[in-house]
Amino acid sequence: MRQFEIALQNKPGQLANVCEVLAKSGINIKSVSTEIRDETFGVVKILTEDEKATRKALERAGFNFNEYEVISVGLPDRPGELSKISKKLAESNINIESLQILDKSDGKVFLAMKVDNLSFAKKILEKMLAG
Repeated sequence: MRQFEIALQNKPGQLANVCEVLAKSGINIKSVSTEIRDETFGVVKILTEDEKATRKALERAGFNFNEYEVISVGLPDRPGELSKISKKLAESNINIESLQILDKSDGKVFLAMKVDNLSFAKKILEKMLAG
């Protein structure tokens, strides 16, 4: 799964422009978050159902963006579960750089996490969630 981080001017209508480009390309957004970096620019973080089409649509529209692989993880939807995995990753010196909720259903919450050591984080989470 890939997360697209799109740099935008910090002004009204910028998120709408990105969403319109994706909609016109028939791309469904799974998760979105925004973050203001300073008075002049911000970042939109998007996960979609079609990464290849998203990349093409953003390039065609001339957006400045980066993309990153993220880990998808399902946890029981109860207090303390995110605390457990974030603590375990921190103890392994892995930084969680971005976190988004993808879905909540049937007593589970599904997250997408961008971390600074992807392969090591995958191993830790697989071991932790298997046991």
